[in-house]
Amino acid sequence: MLRIVCAAAMAVVLSITGIFGSPAVAAGTTTWHVQAGSIAFGPTGPVGGGNRFYPASIAIHPGDKVAFTPLGAHTITYNRPPGPVFVLFAPSGVTTLTAANESVNSGIIGDGPPPPPTFTVTFASTLPAGLYKFICGLHIGMTEMIDVLPMSQALPKTDAQYGAIAQAEITRDLATVADIAAEAAQGTEDEDGGPSVLVGAGNKRVSNLRFFPQTTTIHVGQTITFLKTHDPTEPHTVTFGPENPDPFLQLLPSGGNTYDGTGTVNSGFLSTTEQYAYYQLAGVFPPPTTRFRVTFTRAGTYEYICALHDVVGMVGTIVVKP
Repeated sequence: MLRIVCAAAMAVVLSITGIFGSPAVAAGTTTWHVQAGSIAFGPTGPVGGGNRFYPASIAIHPGDKVAFTPLGAHTITYNRPPGPVFVLFAPSGVTTLTAANESVNSGIIGDGPPPPPTFTVTFASTLPAGLYKFICGLHIGMTEMIDVLPMSQALPKTDAQYGAIAQAEITRDLATVADIAAEAAQGTEDEDGGPSVLVGAGNKRVSNLRFFPQTTTIHVGQTITFLKTHDPTEPHTVTFGPENPDPFLQLLPSGGNTYDGTGTVNSGFLSTTEQYAYYQLAGVFPPPTTRFRVTFTRAGTYEYICALHDVVGMVGTIVVKP
């Protein structure tokens, strides 16, 4: 679940002109283009990206369509149905919005091989004018405001002009991904001055799906604090040993807080309080936490993963010396 696409190199090189410059599908109807997410690449593939819609807002007329193209795993959701985040994983609701109280949900899209799918929402010609707020159910703060203006009111921008705005926002966000990674690589310590590892690094717009540092060297008996305190938009896990084959159980803590190289030690779902509430996980998962401490009791070299993002290389190594 929630895995970002790992084979999206071809998708990312789609030009913004290509995404946003498609012709209208019929006379009197315009198709507008919005990109859901962006992907930053490193030497070995995707390393993270932007958890935003590009552009963040558009104005359209009743009868128009909006085509959402995802880069990375996202949902296109309007009037989110109640229940834990899992209710959003499959498509539901309508794709032609005829009333403000209807629900639209694409399900998770964008986490497969390229080319990325397009999810198109039609805004019926009878739809009342007003602001329609779409969200990604996987990424807190990822919103798209669609202002449906009366037919008598001229639209402020063309699809191509919105495309230029989107390109500028994407360029800014991908530069921010690199800046945050460089800062995170400088390291940090826990409150006791002991070794620590950042579990992801980002801000309210972007995320690096990496551990910082990727390799940590300690001695037997030392404790490492894993901190998901620098990544507000992505959840993570810290998982040593074999993953549970059940994807739900992968997100529950197991194995305690000591590791000798055998069995599984798993933090479970690491999220901020705000993310936990956004995912409506009360009563489903244990209370939210952003810290996980592990004491290593035997010398060796131990690899670990984020069970949600290992497919894009979110893996780390602990070297334990005698």
